[in-house]
Order: sequence, then C-alpha cells, then structure tokens
Amino acid sequence: MTRFPRRLVFLWVLLAPSLGIAHSGGLDKYGCHHNTTAGDYHCHRGVLAGHRFSSQTAMLAARAAERDAARAARASVPAPQVRTVTRVVDGDTLILDGGERVRLIGVDTPETVHPRKSVQCFGTEASKFTKRLAQGQTVRLEFDQANAHVGHRDKYQRTLAYVYLSDGRLINREIIRQGYGHAYTHYPFRYLEKFRAAEREARRNSRGLWRECRLTATR
Repeated sequence: MTRFPRRLVFLWVLLAPSLGIAHSGGLDKYGCHHNTTAGDYHCHRGVLAGHRFSSQTAMLAARAAERDAARAARASVPAPQVRTVTRVVDGDTLILDGGERVRLIGVDTPETVHPRKSVQCFGTEASKFTKRLAQGQTVRLEFDQANAHVGHRDKYQRTLAYVYLSDGRLINREIIRQGYGHAYTHYPFRYLEKFRAAEREARRNSRGLWRECRLTATR
C-alpha cells in the first residue's frame, strides 16, 4: 500500500474542498464553467481563456456583439474603384474625376501648397514626380480597414486611399522608394512595415530628398 507523507495529506484535506467548490463540474463546449465560489462564469480554454462574465448568457451576448462589430467594420470598407487622375495637387494629394480629392495613405512628401508653410526642400521635385506617374492615368483605388472608423477621410475631408497604376505599381510606395517622400507612420495602416522598408532602402542609397535635403531626423 502506498503511503503519502502526512504533510501532503494534510494540505490535500485543507485545499480539496475549496478547489472542488470553486471548479465543480467540467468545462462546457466553450471551455468555460460557473465558479460557484465567486458566482461568475469564467473560461479556461480556447479564445475566451482568462475571461470572466456574469453568466453564460452574458458571454454569448458579448461574442455576438463582437461578431456584429467585425461584420460592420468589414462592410464599411468600400470596394476597389477604377478612376482617372485629373490633377496632382502635390506629391501626396491627387484630384480624381468628379473632383474628389485623395490623400495617399502612409506617405508624406515635402510641402508645396500648405497655406502656413513655405515650399519645403524637394517639394517641387516630389510634386513633379507624382504628376509624371499619375496625372491623366486610369488608376485603381483601394482602401484600408484601419481608416474605416473615420469613414476613409482625413481631417481635411480628403479620401484616404492606396492608388495603383495600370502596371501594378503602388504610387504610395513608389514615392517613398524613389526618395520623394517618407513613410508616414503616425497612424497604423496595412503596409506600414513595407513602407518603412522602402524608406530605409531610399536612405541607404541616398535617393532624392535623402541626398539633396540631408534630412537627419528619424522618421
């Protein structure tokens, strides 16, 4: 017959009742159960592990609300659009057919038309570069889930978009890669890391403004 140390037997007798009360019964299909000591419903397994609710009903309602919110967010992203660029305002802003003004997501170019700033170093070159790429071209606009909460518009009511040329090049990234702007990373967006990598490449190769303007600030 196996004999256990008296100290272990004593601890088991002391703790077993409380463990049994706190976690009586098995887990349900959600990996959760009712905690009869605390009077709540909590989860040990799956995506809900570590979460507590007042009841199973409350948990199911919370999950349904999350699913509804996710569906609403997906639905709020417009389908891609094929449009024509009628004018380039500056390096990172375009005007499309119908007069819609578009701000390129994730890229910032030196100012040329800001009402309170003078023309910045390489701003004119950046505007000319974007004009050569895009003006008069048929382009494809795509939108980012990260901007759904603001209706895909910035504070100036410009449409926030990725703009693709007919050959597949993404204008937003091409501006950064060629050294006519830098990655604008103050807000999250889908291609943030790719744009950062494009900026590092432009810096390494002293392209565009990284050669002419001798920018030293870390973006």
